[in-house]
Order: sequence, then structure tokens, then C-alpha cells
Amino acid sequence: MTADAETAPAHATTPLILPERLDSAAAGALKSLVEQAAATESALDASGVAYVGGLCLQILLASGRPLAAPSEKVREAFALFGVGEFLSEPSTSSSEPSA
Repeated sequence: MTADAETAPAHATTPLILPERLDSAAAGALKSLVEQAAATESALDASGVAYVGGLCLQILLASGRPLAAPSEKVREAFALFGVGEFLSEPSTSSSEPSA
């Protein structure tokens, strides 16, 4: 089984795409992606993630990298492990006040 982790060009504004399945087998590749994201000050694109295991969730938490467009499964995993408040998304600049 091969990981489908494609990464976008390393620009600070371009999130790196996470693989669909973040299980124990993906932990090494995830660590490398996190290190790359930190070096380029990029967020991690979690929009296509369908599964997050405990080990990979720990790696994401420890990285402190923001998750761009976290999928529903990512949100569920963070909530299930009781760390939903640590789910960080990239900040967006908006000059409009919220209603």
C-alpha cells in the first residue's frame, strides 16, 4: 500500500497536502511533512484526510502547524481524543467585523 501524499510547492502560503489515511504506517511520512511545513512556514492541508490515528494525531498536535480546511474526520478525531480546542486553522485577514 503506497501513501498518496502529494506535496505542493514549498511556499509559505501553499499548504502541504496530508495523506488520506494517517495511521501508524503513515507516521514517518507525516513527521517529514510536518518538518517540511515548519521549515517553509506552511500550513497542512487536511481536507482529504479520512482517518486519523492516535500516533499521527500526537504528531500533528506536537507540530503546532495550522491545519487548512480540516476534514470532518479530522475534527471528529480531535474531539474524540479530547483535544478539539487545539485544532488550529490558518488565520485569515478580514477587515469586516463579525456579526
